[in-house]
Amino acid sequence: MTAVLSPIALVLLLGGAVYLSTIRWRKLVGLMLSAERPDPRFDHIGRRLKALGVYVLAQARLLRWPYAGIMHALIFWGFVVLLTAILQAMVEALWVGFHFDDVPGSGAIAFLQDLFCTLALTGVVMALINRLIVRPVRFRGSHTRDAVLILAWIGTLLSAMQLNYATRIAQGSPPEAVATWRPFASALSRLFDPLGADSRSLEVLHGVFFWAHLALVLGFLVYLGFSKHLHIITSTPNVFLLNLGPKGGLPTPDFEAPDVEHFGASRLEHFSWKDVLDLYTCTECGRCQTHCPAFNTGKPLSPKTLITDLRDHAYETLAGGYAATTHRAHQVEGGMWVTEEDGHGEGAVPGHFQPSWLSPDQVAAAVTNAGGEERPLIGGTILDETLWSCTTCGACMDQCPVLIEHVPKILDMRRHLVLEESRMPKQAEQALRGIENQANPYGLSQQTRADWAKQLGVSFVKDRPDAEYLYWVGCAASFDDRAKTIGTALVTILQAAGVDFAILGTEERCTGDPARRIGNEYLFQERAKENVETLTKYGVKKVIAPCPHCFNTFTNEYPSFGGHYQVIHHSQLIRDLLESGRITLTHPLDETVTYHDSCYLGRWNDIFAPPRDILERIPGLKLVEMARSRSEGMCCGAGGGRMWMEEGQPRVNHRRVKQAVETEASRVATACPFCLSMFDEGISSESLGDRLQVDDISVYVAAALARPEREETVAAVEDAS
Repeated sequence: MTAVLSPIALVLLLGGAVYLSTIRWRKLVGLMLSAERPDPRFDHIGRRLKALGVYVLAQARLLRWPYAGIMHALIFWGFVVLLTAILQAMVEALWVGFHFDDVPGSGAIAFLQDLFCTLALTGVVMALINRLIVRPVRFRGSHTRDAVLILAWIGTLLSAMQLNYATRIAQGSPPEAVATWRPFASALSRLFDPLGADSRSLEVLHGVFFWAHLALVLGFLVYLGFSKHLHIITSTPNVFLLNLGPKGGLPTPDFEAPDVEHFGASRLEHFSWKDVLDLYTCTECGRCQTHCPAFNTGKPLSPKTLITDLRDHAYETLAGGYAATTHRAHQVEGGMWVTEEDGHGEGAVPGHFQPSWLSPDQVAAAVTNAGGEERPLIGGTILDETLWSCTTCGACMDQCPVLIEHVPKILDMRRHLVLEESRMPKQAEQALRGIENQANPYGLSQQTRADWAKQLGVSFVKDRPDAEYLYWVGCAASFDDRAKTIGTALVTILQAAGVDFAILGTEERCTGDPARRIGNEYLFQERAKENVETLTKYGVKKVIAPCPHCFNTFTNEYPSFGGHYQVIHHSQLIRDLLESGRITLTHPLDETVTYHDSCYLGRWNDIFAPPRDILERIPGLKLVEMARSRSEGMCCGAGGGRMWMEEGQPRVNHRRVKQAVETEASRVATACPFCLSMFDEGISSESLGDRLQVDDISVYVAAALARPEREETVAAVEDAS
């Protein structure tokens, strides 16, 4: 009778699980396929397979956080091995009388199953301790109840699996692969010795545990489609489909395409299918949130809740309306709002006031619409202030263990606000007007762009089109008095090294980076085309770009417009000049210096070593690191167009300045004019001028140059300051 019932029971369980899962997955996949924007992600298969090895099998990003990483790795690797145990159980259910010990290598497989089941249970216990006792801040705003349910489910499943083997061993004379090779299950089997090996009770218990673990496995597969743990299924394909294009570049929409009906994204279908897959894949681990400069300074942005709110919006769409479990605001006091304990709305910190810029009307727009009307994506699910808080530093994407792409989604929604609704901060509007009318975000006269270089003997490309390098000065070093010290110092270094270079002067225009990051894609493309046309006219092949934002634009975005150049940041060039002996540094700088990583030089373009190599070559200088440095360095707050927007307190740059002070360094070195400006403001506002000074690395190098005119050089740099 058992030989007949066992396969029937499995077929019924398996068939029911597949049927119910298919219903859900048809909806999930259907929503992905409804996305309008194409996003090819099936090239370079070898590189994608390598990414699976690094980020999925090796758990590379998760292991940056030792406790949580080890915990997750134990559960993940445990389940990978235990897939063999699940397969074994299904075969045993379908084929009554099957002997696992007849399978080649059964002993080794049994040992691994026993070991990794125990390790996975250890990981579950660690996870429950972390979730219920430690309760890291990064979990705030997550679906805690769902997480505990899933962990309890996994723990029960694993326990049933191990008890299945333990009761079989207790029945006596089991196959070799069941007893000898399963030390943990064998030890557990002693609990059942009082029942007797031939007892009916033990036989019943074995059947209960056997079918319980199979039912829990199949039920788990069904539940995943409705759970935040959907990432168990989607994370592997999401990693495989990672962006292999330039990390610092953004997709370039074709505004001249005949079927263009909208700009940016204001509905889910305006995103790409990969964007929707990202939403399904969020683990709610909070690593992105922990490193977000906006969230950490009380702004209404959490990268985690941005994604989960978009995901909940997607689930509401699938349900044909919205029950709106997000944004459960229930109290508004003086521009502040509070969420319920299990809420995860914009910037929500359960049980605490979260500072924001929300008016009562804006909060009301975010609350559940009891009438079931369609809630707008922007201004409803995602508030304008959330989008404008982002500095586009990329820390969220760098930390995400499943490679979710937060920043492009934010900028897609900004494009909609700017190009379709003209909704943006006034300061951002002024910067865009300056780029459009004066070719710079400062709104200053283009005719004064090269005034900083009048006394430095700098050549212009129109006079020397055969110069080896075009020195792309950038708007900051052309118009910002403080940033002009970078231009003065770099010219001094290049001339001392005998580098053949020239500048465009008044023919140089803003690269368009601020326009693109603010959301005016059309203006960015106009500037990009103009600049590429100018450089093509002069046959430019090599570009020196001291501004990381200009460097990123030339390197990663201008190729889409036919602009292919050999682009070098001034930190890379100065290091090359030092290593080749074309310049030497002999004048000591007896200071302790800490280096601040620019997001657009470091995280977006992986340039971390050159600035540090330069500083270490300066005699007398001692280099110390901030607690957050290199890929984990904190943004200065100027990226994403925020250089030209007002910011509430506390300011991001003030937080970063305090981190520099903690090193007890007397000076800060930067490699970006925006970072220089933000540190200047932060040091001044915090009244730290007597303890901390800041300059670009080029200024330190120019001051340390070995040349007869060094004193004049130092004087020129100081005058420019």
